[in-house]
Amino acid sequence: MAKKRKNSRRANGEGSIVQRKDGRWCGVVTLGYKPDGKINRKSVYGHSQAEVLEKMSVLKHRLVTGPQVSSTTALVGETMKNWLRIFKKPMVSSRTFESNIRTFKNHILPAIGNMKINEVNTNIVQAILTKSLQDHKGRSNTPKRIKFLLNQFYEHLIEQGLAYDNPTLKCKVSNRYKKTYMDSKGQHKNNENYKAIPVAERARFIRALDDGPDIIKPLSLVMMLASLRIGEALALKWENIDFEKGALFVEQGLTEDVEFDNDLNIVGRKNIISSTKTTCSKRAIKMPQLVIDALLQWRKIQWCKEQVKGKTLTKSTNLVFCNDDGSIRSYDATRRVFDRFAKKHGFRQEFGLHCHMLRQTFSNMQIENKRNIKDVQHLLGHKDAKTTLTVYNSVDKSYYRQATDKLNNLFNSDKMKEYKELENKKDIPALNREIEEEIEEDDDEEIELLEKLLAQKRARKKNKDFEM
Repeated sequence: MAKKRKNSRRANGEGSIVQRKDGRWCGVVTLGYKPDGKINRKSVYGHSQAEVLEKMSVLKHRLVTGPQVSSTTALVGETMKNWLRIFKKPMVSSRTFESNIRTFKNHILPAIGNMKINEVNTNIVQAILTKSLQDHKGRSNTPKRIKFLLNQFYEHLIEQGLAYDNPTLKCKVSNRYKKTYMDSKGQHKNNENYKAIPVAERARFIRALDDGPDIIKPLSLVMMLASLRIGEALALKWENIDFEKGALFVEQGLTEDVEFDNDLNIVGRKNIISSTKTTCSKRAIKMPQLVIDALLQWRKIQWCKEQVKGKTLTKSTNLVFCNDDGSIRSYDATRRVFDRFAKKHGFRQEFGLHCHMLRQTFSNMQIENKRNIKDVQHLLGHKDAKTTLTVYNSVDKSYYRQATDKLNNLFNSDKMKEYKELENKKDIPALNREIEEEIEEDDDEEIELLEKLLAQKRARKKNKDFEM
């Protein structure tokens, strides 16, 4: 007797769960009826089916036990300030926390700071995001930062039993981040090569380095041809460079330690040398000769400064790009020097050159030269190859056409005629080769040899069958 099929459909009132196109799971629970007689349904979202089931269980439990948090009078502003100070601050770097505070004070606090926690709904949050997007004319990641911070805050409130749901889950933020830069007149301009120096401008940029301050050339080449972040370059010591082997070792990075008071106001900041951005950022880099020559020349300049000012600048423990007194050079001071150089030579106005664009250029050059993406990931010190492939890959579109051009060259009409003449053969060596390899005149000889081998093999098999 056939086994009766088990009904997998959920029971009435139990709710339904489906997976969305974006990969997240959505669950819908019926909570009764609204005053107008319509069914009151509540949707919950999660990254897994189990997570959604748990949230649905909580909703159904609240339906039975009744509301417990709707009467809270806590305001968003004060509650979120305490959450930032107690829960958020220990979990992130001081620079990231400074960005969180800026987002909170400039965008969240003025808009909903005086509202009660459960008064904030999806429409209110969406209005904040839309206004931010309009204020920045679609050229800023600020709306994404607002949504990200509010989402974390309300997830915390739900865990603490202070809020029923998360009003940010159904909010939308445009993904059309325009690649623009601001020219010398304050006008925003579009640039397809915003992330990296355009191919046609790279040689001109390197030549222009000789016309800048002494520090510009070695610092820029270390970032552009050795993949260092600006913080890694400023934390580089002479002992991290092996000139004989032409190797550079990234072992630490520069960061800014920001101090805050209880009201989340900045009371001080200082530059410190700490660990790299991630554990994967510790790496060894083989330096091109251009970088080696620039660093050797920079060391001679630093040695001359030693003789004049009496400060040690070239010992193994000294920072390579320190100030003239041997102290740590700050981010802001370095960027100001670089920006003045970029504006002087027109790079800022032409394609929006900035420090991090040099590292992006390194990535593009590796990919343009067909370097394996995993190799590029390790050279850049990324934890995940996805970051390398999606964020650090803005190569010129002509690069992507190269693969198609090679296929066209191999399978054009003339080549297909040649293949047709061999269609009755058992093997076509030309189709088994790399795309770059062309069909040579001695392929016919190779085919004849293979046919002889196959004939001998068939003869041996035939003789073996007769013997049996």
